[in-house]
Amino acid sequence: MTGILLFLLAFSPVQPLPGKHAPVDQEKGTRHRVTSVHHEKGSRSYTIVDAIQNYLNRASSQQIQKGGGQLKLNSQLYRFYASRHFHTVWTKPAMVSQLLAAIEAIQEDGLDPADYHIREIKELVNRFPLSVEQQAQYDLLLSDAFLTLASHLHFGKVDPEKLEPTWNLGDSESHSALEAKLQHAIAAEQISAALQELRPKNSKYGELKRGLARYREIAASGGWPEVPQGPKLQEGDKDSRVKFLRKRLEVTGELAVSTPDSSNVYKGELVEAVRQFQKHNGIDADGVVGNATIKALNVPVERRIEQIGINLERYRWFLGDIGSTYMIVNIPDFTLQYVENGRNRWKTRVIVGKPYRETPIFKADMQYIIFNPQWVIPPTILDKDALPEIRKSTSYLDKKKLRIIDNDGNTVDPSSVNWSQYSGRNFPYRLQQTAGDHGSLGRIKFMLPNKYIVYLHDTPSKELFEKNVRTFSSGCIRVEHPFDLAQIVLRDSVKWSASRIQAAINTGKTSTVFLPKRIPVFILYMTAVPEGDEMFFPEDVYGRDDALLKALNLHIPELKPSDLAL
Repeated sequence: MTGILLFLLAFSPVQPLPGKHAPVDQEKGTRHRVTSVHHEKGSRSYTIVDAIQNYLNRASSQQIQKGGGQLKLNSQLYRFYASRHFHTVWTKPAMVSQLLAAIEAIQEDGLDPADYHIREIKELVNRFPLSVEQQAQYDLLLSDAFLTLASHLHFGKVDPEKLEPTWNLGDSESHSALEAKLQHAIAAEQISAALQELRPKNSKYGELKRGLARYREIAASGGWPEVPQGPKLQEGDKDSRVKFLRKRLEVTGELAVSTPDSSNVYKGELVEAVRQFQKHNGIDADGVVGNATIKALNVPVERRIEQIGINLERYRWFLGDIGSTYMIVNIPDFTLQYVENGRNRWKTRVIVGKPYRETPIFKADMQYIIFNPQWVIPPTILDKDALPEIRKSTSYLDKKKLRIIDNDGNTVDPSSVNWSQYSGRNFPYRLQQTAGDHGSLGRIKFMLPNKYIVYLHDTPSKELFEKNVRTFSSGCIRVEHPFDLAQIVLRDSVKWSASRIQAAINTGKTSTVFLPKRIPVFILYMTAVPEGDEMFFPEDVYGRDDALLKALNLHIPELKPSDLAL
């Protein structure tokens, strides 16, 4: 919206329209008549109201071809002015000052003031007093900046559905409700307060903003030194790179700045600082400086700033509607966190989908638990894994303890099935795995009904939780401590104590228990995570950061007067 409005204002000729109101001098706040723009002799003067309505009428129907795409003026601005009968909005200098200050400060949120007409508005301010057309342009640019800034703070600049096809975490508040709030803010002359209210209120957003400020300070001071490549550095080794490593970790705070140490021995507090750095960057915290650690150490500060900006945008997508009790599964750092009444109550490690079978990003409510679940192989795994193996040998069925079940619930003899004629799409049976410690779902399954057939569950492969990068599943989420999670979500320490849960499992029978209250589960993708004053940068395991960065940095292409087919 911002770019197309600017181009129309800059290059569209204004034709006089009938109107009743004389223009307002923005500097003096007095009404006066501008004689440079008027109808033919005998007609009344052309007003700011006329100019605003004319711009918006022309812009709302104007289509501009550029780079193979079609750009249209968003209808939001037209509705905004139509509800005011196209009268000027920004007649109070204090309101303008509040808005300009907010635009300048938007860098603290990882956004760019250039997206909100800051240069063009200041240029018009420097031309005061303004003509009728310029006053209309000034008012429209300020309004467009206000509406756009408010939308970006509340919903995000980038539409998540364009990058994440499974996205369903939209804010419950509609754009029309937001417009009503903004109209109220105009009437109350409370621009700063209104914009502040639209920011996510969750403390994580503030922590990430502080992280952005800190890393920008580091960049302004020259960043950090590069640590040269070389052989693995282990405790007790002597190496000339130790001095670079020490300085590098002092910059980001893992190592306290102390009396200069000229020793080339890798030992003591420096080893502990490396372990802390490894934790911050999703690396096995063994204190050994290997290739992965060197690579993370040498990521430029500018890239870390970009990552924080990317994740501030991700927070804006969903934090406004998160509530006080929920679960978050963060795919890149392989964790599940349970938050109750706004307080972090419990956290555990998880396993997520392989890079070629990604866990989708979505929101769903956890509704019930299944003890001793029987696994029915889903279509994707059936097509890509199970059927190819069965065609090689039906012994795969015995190995995985799978039964063939028809639509009537009867067990089918494997030798009676012509395996070569079936795929995952047309397979007329179910492949069902019996419950037990051997089962792929383990002993507990947490159901959050969704169209992706993704759920949380136990696993017999406990050893995989010791891996640093845990992308081993086919999309579902394996939980390290499912018994503890079951106790938490069932919320009844007497009826569903640890011993009662174990007793239910010991029966070996499949049973379903509904939660006393549904719990929202957010499956998210965050690659910069604040924990108080610490910043964590888990690996971008699905390679999603660059696409969002490109979208955040995207500006509407510059247009020339000849590009406007008026």
